Amino acid sequence: MQLVSGWRNWSGAISCPGSRIAAPQDEAGLAELVRTLAPGQVLRAVGSGHSFYPFWSDGDLLVDLAAFHGVRAVEGQRVRLGAGTPIHAIGPLLAPLGLALANQGDIDRQTLAGAVATGTHGTGRGLGSLSSMVRAMRLVDGTGRVRILEDADSLAAGRVSLGLLGVVTELTVEVVPSYGLHERNWQAPVETVLDEFDQRTASHRHHEFWWVPRNDLCIAKTLDPVALPTDARLDEVPFGESGERWGPSWAVFPSARETRFNEMEYAVPAAAGLDCFRALRAALLRDFPSLPWPIEYRIVAGDDGWLSPTAGVEVAALSVHQDARRDPAPLFACAEPILRAHGGRPHWGKCHGLDRSAAQQLYPRLGDFEQARGGFDPQDRFLGAALRRLLLD
Repeated sequence: MQLVSGWRNWSGAISCPGSRIAAPQDEAGLAELVRTLAPGQVLRAVGSGHSFYPFWSDGDLLVDLAAFHGVRAVEGQRVRLGAGTPIHAIGPLLAPLGLALANQGDIDRQTLAGAVATGTHGTGRGLGSLSSMVRAMRLVDGTGRVRILEDADSLAAGRVSLGLLGVVTELTVEVVPSYGLHERNWQAPVETVLDEFDQRTASHRHHEFWWVPRNDLCIAKTLDPVALPTDARLDEVPFGESGERWGPSWAVFPSARETRFNEMEYAVPAAAGLDCFRALRAALLRDFPSLPWPIEYRIVAGDDGWLSPTAGVEVAALSVHQDARRDPAPLFACAEPILRAHGGRPHWGKCHGLDRSAAQQLYPRLGDFEQARGGFDPQDRFLGAALRRLLLD
């Protein structure tokens, strides 16, 4: 097994120059890596590195799961996929089978396992995160044993598990027949978008908006299902401009994100979402009126994951972005208290300042998760430094 050194996440904010990166080619090789870890050594999968929270620390053994890729089996509308499969590869893999993901976000660079483990999502009333589509998981636990999770409690613990139960190698995902999407984008005044939001959310499968402090305007978007078109128009509408496109769902969901950024996102109960946005808008117009990066607002269905930011309630997800070349701390320090004050829970893969006390308040099943984690990883082989502070200190 080849080992290379040095790694950083997508935004460049997290760097592990002294870490080795292993790339096991199969489950047996991965299990051997786990079993032969030195005492106190932490092992963490890296996925695409599209998380902004420090799941990885310099000196951890990092695992690249690129070999765990592709469709393993299909049974009706359930598909077994390798955990290292990037989301952008799933659509083209499923299309010849007449299948598609029911939903996905507008960034598709993440690996499937990483997106599931952090609660990554798209938008749409009644549509849950990627983790909510998972019907079974296969992983290597902290003893090197292969485990299959398919009962309700195991899945509730395992879907959004931050990589703490083991290294996932395969996921069984509920999918749907292939479908097309028609996307429409337009710019509008803030109050117009807010006044129309509930009606548009009810009448379109997907509706979201971005608000840019620098010009105090909104960019709104809807996506609606259509029959698979034979005349796909896939040129992306430039951000901030009005326009439309259509094509297979997997080709219309994503948007190009070339400029790197760091991000904070909180899932606020939907009933408090627009009030939270208004408070956030007022604070940013006061303290960051020239910010060119948008605040994104979208609706996500609730689910039953013990550590899911959307556990038990429909939420409004509010995302705050800062250019990766700038220190995001001042912006995030302004936004986070507002998001927390409205009942928000953080997206685990984004920047946040949650501690053990706050996590206990926000996640009633945290104790159950910790008990489950002890059975999967009794020697804390997957408990990195930041997660140790979050869950134990």
